[in-house]
Amino acid sequence: MAPHAVEQPIRVLWEGLSGNPRAVLIVGISVTSVITAALVESPATSLILWPLLFISAILAGYHYHEKGIIAATLLGLASLGVGSLRAYPETAAPIFAALLPFVGMIALASIASTLGYSTRERARRREGMVRGAGGAFLLRRKDGAIADANREFAEALGYTHDELKNMPISRIWPCTEDRKRFIAMAEPGEQVAVIETQFLDRNGVSRWFAISGLCLDRATVACRISEITRYKEMEAILNAERSRLFSVLDTLPAYVTLQGEDHMFQFVNRAFRETFGEPEGRPCYMVQQASLVPCDPCRGSLVFSRKIPQQWTWRHSDGRVYEVHAYPFTDTDGSNLMLQLGVEITGRVQTEKALEEFAKNLQAKNQELEMLRDELSTINRDLDAAVRERTADVERLLDQKNEFISQLGHDLKAPLVSLVALMPRILQLEQDPALRRLLGIIGGNVNYMKDLVEKTLKLARMNTSNIELELEALNLRTELNTILRNYTVPFGAKAITVDTSIPAEITVRADRVLLTEVFDNLIANAVRGMPNGTGTISITAARDRGVVIVAVSNTGAGLTRDQFERVFDEVFTADSSHRDLETPGLDLAICRRIVERHGGQVWAWNAGDGSGSAILFALEAAEDV
Repeated sequence: MAPHAVEQPIRVLWEGLSGNPRAVLIVGISVTSVITAALVESPATSLILWPLLFISAILAGYHYHEKGIIAATLLGLASLGVGSLRAYPETAAPIFAALLPFVGMIALASIASTLGYSTRERARRREGMVRGAGGAFLLRRKDGAIADANREFAEALGYTHDELKNMPISRIWPCTEDRKRFIAMAEPGEQVAVIETQFLDRNGVSRWFAISGLCLDRATVACRISEITRYKEMEAILNAERSRLFSVLDTLPAYVTLQGEDHMFQFVNRAFRETFGEPEGRPCYMVQQASLVPCDPCRGSLVFSRKIPQQWTWRHSDGRVYEVHAYPFTDTDGSNLMLQLGVEITGRVQTEKALEEFAKNLQAKNQELEMLRDELSTINRDLDAAVRERTADVERLLDQKNEFISQLGHDLKAPLVSLVALMPRILQLEQDPALRRLLGIIGGNVNYMKDLVEKTLKLARMNTSNIELELEALNLRTELNTILRNYTVPFGAKAITVDTSIPAEITVRADRVLLTEVFDNLIANAVRGMPNGTGTISITAARDRGVVIVAVSNTGAGLTRDQFERVFDEVFTADSSHRDLETPGLDLAICRRIVERHGGQVWAWNAGDGSGSAILFALEAAEDV
């Protein structure tokens, strides 16, 4: 049991000393001082004993605080007791002479404990600020440079740890006033200084940080930062929205207020202030009604009691009428408020009264109007009957006109056909040149009259409403080539050239016989407009969004302004002084009737006197055939 009892404390002491050089050093010096006190002849005056005791006391107090002071006291007592019993066994007077160094050793241990605590506390704070989580740096007060910074702070600004070390803080902290105020707040012995400010990162971008600082000593301030850029941006957005909201409220043509249950105003907009003045801590009934007591009943109190919107109207002392919409509202602190929107409806009330008067007058007018409507209905019935009767008369006259023209044409056509057939035979039999010349003139006029009769009959037929078209899809180039074959010989004799430019895929919906009539008349008109009957006729066509546009032009003299405006009249001839006896001049009028019957349009284009003219018409396009 005895060996085990001795072994246990030794083992605990050894485990406490192992891995702790400072403890080994202190214990070693302490054992040395005790051994020295036991060996020296005069321990109270030994130059070796007391420095050893002082060193061990200082080290124990510095590193172990209160425990070190106790250890130094016990060591001093042990050394003092051993030395005194050995050197002065018979008297106690010298013991009191040795108490002075002993007291000094205790004092040195206490001073060392205080100094060690302060030094380690500063080191601990420095370690916590610089090496802890989050951005942190150490700021030198003397030159305003960064003494040290942790990785998070360096990475937040895009720098490395080495780049920030000894960098002037003004380089990344340009806000001079904020910097001076922060350093002034972080005075030694003061509490933690906190400020929100802006730093510049490596790219010169301004970023918001909340920075807190604690002065470790008079030379260094330990700073910790947290980035609040996103919060500042959100704050700016919210402030802008708040300003916009107040701006909107101030521009409303109605008053807006927030009131508590005590009738006091928490907010009023500009329209309210301009109408009723500043509330200045007065309740609503004093500001708006100039009364000393609340309204009875108070409609606003229902908003608080029932928690539902309310609506009412009230009249100001100056005669203005307001319509109020009130809603329950919860403030940011949870208190119950009432949101009021008041709209002046004085004009509307006056208008409603005027409308009531107007409605009465209108009712009387409506009764008079009913009587007039009955009379007008009778007149309209009579007028409709008269219009139908006149329309029937006009249609009957038109039918009679067309019938007369048709009958006249048929009556004239029969003898003219005989004359046309006989005139060549008479010219062949007659030998007298003078008489033959007169007979030629007579024959030309007979042919002219025959063509005039035929074209008049065609025009009359096109004016009737009972004509039916046989519409089909026709290839425009094919139809035109067939028509031009009939003109090969006469055009060759007169030196007339025909230039066609019609794409092969263009087709139209038309009546084949009437389309041929249109081209024949336009070609005849183009020949008639060329000097001496010679020149070039151009025929082109193009398709445009379901419509085919055809143009027939010549190289003739062109049309004058008066001719251009009347060229499609049925009784108009371009040059009445030089009448062409081969054509009667109704070609373009017939073309217009035919194209319009197809649902198309026809018009003239003139390049100017002497530059030729063109007649254009548009027909419905068809699928390619």
